[in-house]
Amino acid sequence: MSSQAKTDANRANAQHSTGPTSPAGRETSSRNAVKHGLNATPGTLFASDTEAQTGFAQHIQKLRKDCLPEGTLEDETFRRYAFATFQINRAQALELQAQDRWVNDPDHPVWFSQMERFIKLGALQERRADRALNELRKLQRDRFAALEVQGEIYAYGKEVNFSKVLPIADLRTTDLYKTSAGLIAIALLATTDEAKAIAKTKPAPVEEGDDYIKLSHEDLIRLGVEAGHLKL
Repeated sequence: MSSQAKTDANRANAQHSTGPTSPAGRETSSRNAVKHGLNATPGTLFASDTEAQTGFAQHIQKLRKDCLPEGTLEDETFRRYAFATFQINRAQALELQAQDRWVNDPDHPVWFSQMERFIKLGALQERRADRALNELRKLQRDRFAALEVQGEIYAYGKEVNFSKVLPIADLRTTDLYKTSAGLIAIALLATTDEAKAIAKTKPAPVEEGDDYIKLSHEDLIRLGVEAGHLKL
């Protein structure tokens, strides 16, 4: 059959298709047109679903009391976790609805595939929630580990700003002798202007191809002493 013949045949068949006519059929058809929103972002979902927006506000308020995020970085990670868990709950509700439709009409060509789709989308959100929660835990673990390092720095009468994603907890567990809170504090103090000025007085590298100054733990301790941050 030629392409034009196929087009004409499809048009002719379309004239006989008027869609469901019974109230029950129309209700079923209307449910098919509703978008589930499980792949949506918060902005797109809440823009078209005010009920979901209200539910998420309540959900995030409850979770915040348990997670207690601090700072912008932790808060953004927490929101990813909260939205993923919110979507998990929605996916489970949609899965149960699809399961009920399939049980009532097991021969229907759509209900079972819809149920499978919601199961897969729910599993996707579970993976997203797990990743976000692990990231939040790492950030908070490093924040608490940094408190001891900050205490060491304050003991030297200095304040040093350092990245909130610095893996201090991992540094402390790698080798506690070489990465104690005091040595990490000295390493951070070595980034101050006073320490950099002292580093400039160190002899230039003599090895061929060695174009940077290597600082050992002993060098860092010496820099801390000479900069007046550390007393031995």
